[in-house]
Amino acid sequence: MKIKTWLVILAAVLMSACAAFNPLEKPQVAITHIKMAPANGLQQRLLVGLQLDNPNSFALNLGRLRYQLSLQGQALAGGSLNESFSLPANGRTEIVVPVEVNLLSGLGVLRAIMGSMQSDLDYQLSLTTAVENFGLGDITINKKGKVGLGSTAP
Repeated sequence: MKIKTWLVILAAVLMSACAAFNPLEKPQVAITHIKMAPANGLQQRLLVGLQLDNPNSFALNLGRLRYQLSLQGQALAGGSLNESFSLPANGRTEIVVPVEVNLLSGLGVLRAIMGSMQSDLDYQLSLTTAVENFGLGDITINKKGKVGLGSTAP
């Protein structure tokens, strides 16, 4: 056979292999705690602990986190973290991300939290991160759960 024929066959085999290969299982995320940082005028900063679990057999290199947080069914706020970090293969990493809340726009959330009289709060988190492995780009992880509202951060 000619070299061109071999190249066409090789390209076809590689393309079919790539189409069948999905290298990434999304990490799982959970909020571990929420603490209030000192207020700055009408801005309240929350420090949100995130636990990220990597179910893959290889490390994931993540960067540029963007997130939106709702508490007790009320949209609270969001934020971003522009630091890169690695999730170890089949491992866990815990990080703390800042969430800025405007106290005027967050009154509905505060009212829902104060009125709930529960030790645990329902949350909904949407987290988008850039996966730097394999050139995969952004993935979005959505999570619902319960979290306790911690004390004031130092």
